[in-house]
Amino acid sequence: MAHIAEIHASIVYLLIILGVIIEGEIMVIIAGIFAHLGSINIYLAFLSTVLGGGIKSMIGYSLGYYLHENHSDKKIISRTENRVNYFLPNFLKKPFLSLFLSRFLILGIYWFALIYAGYKKINLRTFIKAEASSLVVWAISMLSIGFFFSYTALSISRDVRKFVGIILLFFVVFFILEKIVAFIIELFELEEVNK
Repeated sequence: MAHIAEIHASIVYLLIILGVIIEGEIMVIIAGIFAHLGSINIYLAFLSTVLGGGIKSMIGYSLGYYLHENHSDKKIISRTENRVNYFLPNFLKKPFLSLFLSRFLILGIYWFALIYAGYKKINLRTFIKAEASSLVVWAISMLSIGFFFSYTALSISRDVRKFVGIILLFFVVFFILEKIVAFIIELFELEEVNK
């Protein structure tokens, strides 16, 4: 029986790694919820999150480097470059800060920032420092949010249906707040560029 539990736990950690590579936030928050419920080990969830995030960073940078070397004349590349410059106007001046913040900002921009970093051949040492520091802060934050969601939902109700409803409500509120914060930061970035 213990062997079956270990196999299933290994699958869960593999799913966390894959989930971080594909999407990120939702998977790590769910991992934090399950860690609070005692279903998975919080430290292994953290390591899985960091491993998935590291793989995602390497894939993005490598893809950008490849695109620069082989497809820099394509129209879609210039459109992507314009999108990143719109959301992160100081990317080339402050690559560390831009990469660090892109992990926390607008959904979807993070992949573009990774690819753009490789495309513009951002110094690899700067890239690794920005990615490592933002990944640790992000992983701890997202796992903590999941832990908090679970703790709060359980303190409100032990009924499974209510627990799930409260968790869903927390997700909705979280994503609305994330969009508001991203919008405010975007306004400050655009205002700084216009000066």
